[in-house]
Amino acid sequence: MFSGYFAAIVTPFVDGKVDLKSLEKYINYLVSSGISGIVVCGSTGEALSLSPQEKIDVITTAAKIADGKTKMIAGIVGSATQDCFELMKNTENCVDAFLCVCPYYIKPSQEQLYAHFEKLSSSTSNKLILYNNPSRVGTSIAFDTLKRLSELNNVVGIKECGSNLSVFASWRLQLKDGFFLLTGDDGVACGALALGAAGVISVSANVIPEMCVTMYQALKKGEMERFSAARDMIAPVHSVLFEAPSPAPVKYALSRLGYIQNELRLPLSPISEQLKARIDDVMKKMDLKWQNIRK
Repeated sequence: MFSGYFAAIVTPFVDGKVDLKSLEKYINYLVSSGISGIVVCGSTGEALSLSPQEKIDVITTAAKIADGKTKMIAGIVGSATQDCFELMKNTENCVDAFLCVCPYYIKPSQEQLYAHFEKLSSSTSNKLILYNNPSRVGTSIAFDTLKRLSELNNVVGIKECGSNLSVFASWRLQLKDGFFLLTGDDGVACGALALGAAGVISVSANVIPEMCVTMYQALKKGEMERFSAARDMIAPVHSVLFEAPSPAPVKYALSRLGYIQNELRLPLSPISEQLKARIDDVMKKMDLKWQNIRK
């Protein structure tokens, strides 16, 4: 259910407000690419800059647009368990799973992390994917805690953004069958997949979704020449989209493709003219190579 390439989508803005009209055009483009699913209102979606009602509006609108044609995962980003629960309660009927990040800033203990996720798990019949991103939130889910959480019926996977790729090999052998290991790091996606990750929750897939899907499918089919060509073509895109705090670079790229306005909310701000030129150059060169690979 949660294998493949998922796009961690941005939240379009226009004149300071959420741009639901552009959201429709943008999601339809992703769905048409064959992407496995979309993650709405995560960190790439500037969840910390959205009001509770804006999050509900974006998630429910995205679900209507996707209309069952691709998997819908809602980001649950918050430090207060009750706030997380409220968002889940208002959106659980329109998504396939919730992606729940560790509470940030407060650095909870392992027992507190377990209590937080167990409370969210018991509050819904929907599926939960845990999200471990220690560099962002200041704490990490220890393996023993992960194993306990994985035994809860509706905790079905984890998006892992730690620095140790070997966990995708070791965890897979120690956790229950069917528990999905996903990476959220575009730069090491190929390595994670090779070590047993089921899929990728990707920023790059916003602007090159068809290419990401092609690379993933080539790897799964053992078409190594095709996989290698796609991997090497995509690598510069991964690099350039993280030369400034995300999602500023990917929002610029999406604006150049004509799907959204290049607008963010403070403290994020638009990228430099120099980085814009680099993104334009990378995308142009990549498009020429892609025409040959897709034939």
